[in-house]
Amino acid sequence: MASAAVRGGGAAHWFVTEAANDAPQDRAGDSDTRGRGENAAAPAPQDRAEDTATRDRAEDGGAPAPQNPAEDRAVAAVDPEARLIRVERDDAARLRALVAAVDEQGPVPLPESAAARFAELTGVRRPVARLVLAGLIGGADREADRAQLRKAPYKATPLTVESYGRLLKRLGESGRRAVLAAGLPEDPAELWRPGGTEAAAERMAGVWRELIGARPAVHDEAADTLESALGLSEVWARRLAGGYGAADDGTVEAAGWELVSTAYSYGVTVRPVAPPGAEPPYGTPVGIPLREIASALVWAWTDRPVGDPAVAGAAALYERLREELARPGLLLKLEGGRVQDTTDRIAGRFGPARLPVALDRRKDDRTPAATAYDGGPLVVCAPGGVSFLRPTAVTGPEVWRRVREVTGLTGALDRVAPLLPGGGLERMLHRSRSGAVETGAYEADPRHSCPELVERVAKELGVGTDAAALHLQLATLAAPTDRNVRRWNGWSAKQHRQAAAELLATGAVVEAKRARAGRTLFLPGDWTEIGAPHLPLEKAKLTTHAVWPLYGNSVVAPFVRILPAAPLHEMFTEAWERR
Repeated sequence: MASAAVRGGGAAHWFVTEAANDAPQDRAGDSDTRGRGENAAAPAPQDRAEDTATRDRAEDGGAPAPQNPAEDRAVAAVDPEARLIRVERDDAARLRALVAAVDEQGPVPLPESAAARFAELTGVRRPVARLVLAGLIGGADREADRAQLRKAPYKATPLTVESYGRLLKRLGESGRRAVLAAGLPEDPAELWRPGGTEAAAERMAGVWRELIGARPAVHDEAADTLESALGLSEVWARRLAGGYGAADDGTVEAAGWELVSTAYSYGVTVRPVAPPGAEPPYGTPVGIPLREIASALVWAWTDRPVGDPAVAGAAALYERLREELARPGLLLKLEGGRVQDTTDRIAGRFGPARLPVALDRRKDDRTPAATAYDGGPLVVCAPGGVSFLRPTAVTGPEVWRRVREVTGLTGALDRVAPLLPGGGLERMLHRSRSGAVETGAYEADPRHSCPELVERVAKELGVGTDAAALHLQLATLAAPTDRNVRRWNGWSAKQHRQAAAELLATGAVVEAKRARAGRTLFLPGDWTEIGAPHLPLEKAKLTTHAVWPLYGNSVVAPFVRILPAAPLHEMFTEAWERR
């Protein structure tokens, strides 16, 4: 049959006519007198250009006609956008059979096994698989969709909802129809038979893979936890499992970096530069996100069980971070630190070499822009003293010692130190490979990560090892909530209460109710209120986590959340020694 796109009433439709097996050139002019078929909604022109293969799929009820130049010319004479297909099955009868089956047996069941199969074959999140099998739910009302998709039975997290929206956009209208059409078997009644929905999921997954490809399966629990704990999307769960290249979020690697003046005052920041050539589309991220990589790695090595397959690619992801830090042009801004000195003295101490400072963001005509003096490991701007560290110039302990002697930068340097060679991240990597903690146990449980220290603490406090371990966790970790402690230690609520009561009796901790703390036992001393998404914590822990609280929920920290800056067995030991 010949099918041509026509317009009527402001909508696009397919105008369908019967096609005989012989060449149609003898009847091309009277196609409008042939038996009319169904008027089905047509893809918009951009959708038709988007995926020709999708429109020609046999699952849509027909197959492309064999190539025949005479037939093609005849069809084009009817409408340049027309195409020739042949009907190979009676879809009208199938649709009637589907309606009859629904009337008789109710809605098609959607067991979790079908969603699991679709997720396995395509690599999408399990909530996305549920949404696809439920009919590719989603419309024009973004807020209504967001609310619906987060509820049962879909249970999609906020970032998963956003990811699902991007996938729908990639599919397009024609792709969505092709995926759904693949789910309907020759006999619709098969959907209600054992294995029917799983088979439908497999067919739909096959079309999905043809249209937008497949990815390795992602660990749903790890992805949900990573989003909840750090606010990082499933991209990072995939990268922790398979290395940086396991997922693509559209980021363009920086060709270099440049200093750029802020709009007002003496501020200067560092900006990644896109590769030469075509300008990336607006909103395209440029430059590998070092802070996000570092945060994901710390989470993997301190908050997940040892040997967790969900973070099996953490070492490879660290190598990508190390490669980026080894690029000569990279500068790290020393947030929260400034060289407190006059312009002349800064020029004398860190000059005479200079770096250019771009002024394209500048709006302040009354204040002169800062000048950047290149002192090798440190680049310092004057006036103002804004400073940057060049990691490749920190060639050894002596250089690092000299840099740390610069007044005003100590705290800021502590915040970038975990990323540098020999820093906290590299030591965490070596620890993860050491086999010091058995598979399945947690570094955050000192009974496994530093058992000798636990014995010593238990002896000095006069308590059992459970209470001693709890004390070390409360004294060291930023978020020793009741839920976290029970997860790390494998405790029931009863075991936790017993250890807490034994520890509380020693006077080493205090009991209190504090908003958003998630626990009732605390170290004695000052308390720091920090807004969400961070948790409040003891003031004594700010230095060990290299955190500088500003106001509300604003903090300056090495990572996207308040996370350990060193391997946990080291931090447990330091916490006990400074008590």
